[in-house]
Amino acid sequence: MGRTGGTPADTGSSRDGSAGAGGSAGGGSSAGGDGGTSARTGGATGTGRGGTGGSSAAGGSGAGGRTDSGGAIGTGGATATGGSTSPTPCSFPSNWAPASPTYTTYSLPNPATACGYTGSNNNITNIAVAANYAAIPGNSSSDFNTSNRCGACVQINSTIITIVDECPYDGSNNPPCKANPNGHLDLSTAAASAAGVKGDPAVKNQASWKFVPCPVKGNVVVRLKNGNNNEMYIENEILPIQSVTCAGQTGSRTSYGAWHFGADIPGASCDLTDIAGRKLTVTAGTSQGQNVDTGTQFPKCQ
Repeated sequence: MGRTGGTPADTGSSRDGSAGAGGSAGGGSSAGGDGGTSARTGGATGTGRGGTGGSSAAGGSGAGGRTDSGGAIGTGGATATGGSTSPTPCSFPSNWAPASPTYTTYSLPNPATACGYTGSNNNITNIAVAANYAAIPGNSSSDFNTSNRCGACVQINSTIITIVDECPYDGSNNPPCKANPNGHLDLSTAAASAAGVKGDPAVKNQASWKFVPCPVKGNVVVRLKNGNNNEMYIENEILPIQSVTCAGQTGSRTSYGAWHFGADIPGASCDLTDIAGRKLTVTAGTSQGQNVDTGTQFPKCQ
């Protein structure tokens, strides 16, 4: 399974996916560009910016840059002032509730997904579990109408899987995704194995799936798209991002998962809002294709 078509001004490559038994082979998704890894610089941050969307723990900064109430050492000067924020309520849109489950499987040999995540088979970066990823049905490779699920986590039995790709059901491509657009998932082979499900849509009464907050580690990661200083990917979040504003510009989601702005945004201050309405302020990177640790993360979910 997979999506076809290229992305404008993009140096990434496309992938070919294979359907599991009962599915059909699909095309690849064009990449948002290779992601590098930025150096993390720890240290004291007594005046760092706090993540929004939750209340910060009491206490000022203590000796050596640690907060009095157990806050983490600052990363790049962007930790919440006074400590980590408290958990807040989280919810998913009611129209996201999945229908009866069906599954297929595919591999991702190239560093590209429809949501812009990079990596290789069983090693996708900036998700909860590198080997556990999935493609969700979408209208077509040029109309990724479910791109707002990019970065969402689903749970099958006790296995956590991240949505990183589209399974487009245009034309005769990907019949299982077309037959069950609200309940089908195209899983990585590792995810299907870990969850104990069969990658065959003909197998009925398998374990159901549901959306859950992502148990990610570390901070939100941003990355300017290769070839575009006015587009950015946002990854490693707890809940999917609902809206983004950078330097006063409201972003729009592209069919390949990036957030697009009318003017260039390197180094801009960006306000993120997730699907639960929680807000976080981050700074865009300055180098295309480079993963940037923002030094801050949304609160955990209650």
